[in-house]
Amino acid sequence: MVHRIGNLGIVTNTEGEIFTFDTGSSAGGWSAANFMLGGISGSAMGYNQYISTGKGEIIPYGPHNDMPGYVRNLLENFYAGEGIMGKKAGLQWGEGPRLYEDAVDDENNLFYRRWTIDKRVTSSLEEIDYTTQMHRCLVDLCHLEGFWVKITLNRGSRLGDGKIVNIEHVSASKVRYVWPGKGKIPVEAMVADWPYIDSANVKRYPIFSPAHPLAHPVSLAYFRLYSFGHDYYSVPRYIGAFGWLELADTLAPLLRTYNANASAISKHIESPQAYWDDIKEKLKTQCLKQKIKYTDQMLEDFKSDAMEEFANSMTGKRNAGKFIHTSRFYNEVAHDFDGWKITPIDNKLKEYIEAQMLIAKKSEAAATSGFGLDPSLSNLILDTKLGSGSEKLYALKVFNATETSLIDMVLCKPWQLFIDTNYPDTGLRLGLYRTVVDAEKNVNPENRIKANA
Repeated sequence: MVHRIGNLGIVTNTEGEIFTFDTGSSAGGWSAANFMLGGISGSAMGYNQYISTGKGEIIPYGPHNDMPGYVRNLLENFYAGEGIMGKKAGLQWGEGPRLYEDAVDDENNLFYRRWTIDKRVTSSLEEIDYTTQMHRCLVDLCHLEGFWVKITLNRGSRLGDGKIVNIEHVSASKVRYVWPGKGKIPVEAMVADWPYIDSANVKRYPIFSPAHPLAHPVSLAYFRLYSFGHDYYSVPRYIGAFGWLELADTLAPLLRTYNANASAISKHIESPQAYWDDIKEKLKTQCLKQKIKYTDQMLEDFKSDAMEEFANSMTGKRNAGKFIHTSRFYNEVAHDFDGWKITPIDNKLKEYIEAQMLIAKKSEAAATSGFGLDPSLSNLILDTKLGSGSEKLYALKVFNATETSLIDMVLCKPWQLFIDTNYPDTGLRLGLYRTVVDAEKNVNPENRIKANA
């Protein structure tokens, strides 16, 4: 696209370059610049109390009622985002959920889990595919610090013989609290394709009450890790790293554009007035032959077309290695040389890209810190260094000691309700089982990884 003001012009090339032109002068003109404009949407986390929909008023999730969608796009665009989150979920999951009983080691005065097997309870859990549903909830919990489930009771619940017959994960992107009124606790939730809903596919459900688990045949329950200052929904713990993650998203497109156009860096092109005077005379001659009236707009249109064609001929990798020849002659009237002049503009791209690389490294560190995962466990190479085996082992032990108990508490609650409601006399608990990893030096030589490789 050509933007013109008199003899000065800018060509915004489809290859991502900007060319400036100064037509009909021997010096001077505009200076070109390559620049990027961007903003961090969602960084100012202000919330409305409620928003109106065709099916009632709801409490929005995020400033645009699309926190899950924003987080999804943010992490998918950051090259390590979903990889780190997958690693975190895997570390939390361990070997999956198992049944246990609380026990005390009287000799050492230690409280511990005594893992056990109950085929009757396990069979009932497997009938509702609890591991698949629980893992989906874990993914939401790692991303958003909370998750939704739909709890369904049997028909006998109305006759006093109530049981939970199904617990099903519901994507956090689809559920919003119904606004209960100022100062009140929500009692309903709305399921739809947010943020832009189809009113024909909206459903409302009552909120599950732990104090009265058999109150509703079908209900929704929200389980979360509390986020400070957020009354209804939790927000990602790495919310402070959102800005860094968005900056990291710009690095790959920047390098891709630079590589595609490295053969033709932005240039300032100056053309002699004599060239355009000659073109003007030729246009007038053509008009006489065709018996049409000459206008100055014809020359202006020719200038615009010439600028764009000239820029295209110099752009992109397909023109790498080409050269252009220009002639100059001495103008005795102007006491100067006339001719086409092409001046490469030093945009200091090398320095700019190096700065972007430093930003990317900072974003990696900010992301892993926000995710609560040590870089050695996330397989990120920071400062050209990958964590050693001993560093990973230590980080794993710290992670298990500090990051797992709360996840267990929140994630297992729906299925603990299933056990407590359907099998109240067993005293069984549900938790995630994780194998304790020992250092290689503490493992018998014949059992070490190196000996079995």
